[in-house]
Amino acid sequence: MSQTQTLEFSRTLKAPVKQVFSAFASSVSLESWFSDFAEIVPSENGRFYVFWNAGHHASGLFTAFEEGERIALSWQGRGEPHETQVEIIFTTVEEGAQVTITHNGLGTTEQWNQSAQAISDGWDGALDNLVAVMETGLDKRLYDRPMLGIFPSQVIDEKIAAELKLPVETGVQISGVVPDMGAEAAGLQSDDVIFSLNGHELKSFPDFAIALGGIKAGDVVEVVLYRAGEKLSLDMELSRRAAPEIPASAADLADRVAQTYAEIDAELAEVFAEVTEEAASFSPAPETWSAKETLVHLLYTERWLHLAISCAVSSQRAGGFANEYKLIAAMAEAYTLKGLLETLMQAEKVTVASLAALPERFVTDKRKFVGFVSGMGQGFAQHTRSHIPQIQEALAAYANKS
Repeated sequence: MSQTQTLEFSRTLKAPVKQVFSAFASSVSLESWFSDFAEIVPSENGRFYVFWNAGHHASGLFTAFEEGERIALSWQGRGEPHETQVEIIFTTVEEGAQVTITHNGLGTTEQWNQSAQAISDGWDGALDNLVAVMETGLDKRLYDRPMLGIFPSQVIDEKIAAELKLPVETGVQISGVVPDMGAEAAGLQSDDVIFSLNGHELKSFPDFAIALGGIKAGDVVEVVLYRAGEKLSLDMELSRRAAPEIPASAADLADRVAQTYAEIDAELAEVFAEVTEEAASFSPAPETWSAKETLVHLLYTERWLHLAISCAVSSQRAGGFANEYKLIAAMAEAYTLKGLLETLMQAEKVTVASLAALPERFVTDKRKFVGFVSGMGQGFAQHTRSHIPQIQEALAAYANKS
């Protein structure tokens, strides 16, 4: 009979057992600290699948799912010789909660050496991150990683490459840069198409994470980009990711976002002062957004945020939406410029009201609330500002068309 080995890991967290257990209890919750993607059915005999962008994955079935107390599951990871078993015990202790993970059934042969070490390192790193997100709300996978300081806009495909007259059919176009960060200092600009980063071609948004694997803040990487069809190579020093300033309450968060909206709405009002319906509807090129169509995109985003807030509270995925040109054009045609601006600003008020109404159980759970603030707390208000130059360019194109 072949021998097996057992790995055991334990952490004590300054958080209630109920909150800690919830970090294991849904697909979205697991993604907040454990894996890059998860799909689980949290019940006995329910399925379990997790994936990391580096290419590793594991799957199995839950053999036990006892609320607040115990989870057990089968486990089969990529490259691992055979299925193993995982048991997770949750215990209330004086400091808060203790989590103990036992991974059973690993082999002892040479074939198992690499897999066993990877499993051990994986659980240690994941539990360290669990402590971080439960006690501070900050995901070490994100905040230990350097920041580029860009606003990605769209992934380049064959059609977009032809429209932009690019000699390549891959890359990511950006809509702007974050002030005082590495991208701005390196000279990146709105509408630049980043072809490669640190020697890695960008064919999708997740490729950014792959390109920055093992890279630290302060390191310098090469960025190859196309600007108006011209190929450029720039050196970029990667910035440190600043921890967000966490609001004291839902009301505080809502007030901050409302203030940001007020500032940006004043900027929009100035941009559209005395702009005619014809000028706002002018498209600089085929299937290129007019000023009104850009406003529709902002309205789409704002309405999506209303759903995203609800999903964040209930630990569900919000999904996304497509910037399908014909749909955006149809919506723009259905509104007057005045009506579209008023609708956008009304949607912003709904966002603020939704933030103010965040339930206390969500706000006091640092994993959820701080992660929410970090990911989207004020980001979509700033997203509006990043599109103002695009609106100005469309209006300038109308003014210069003759």
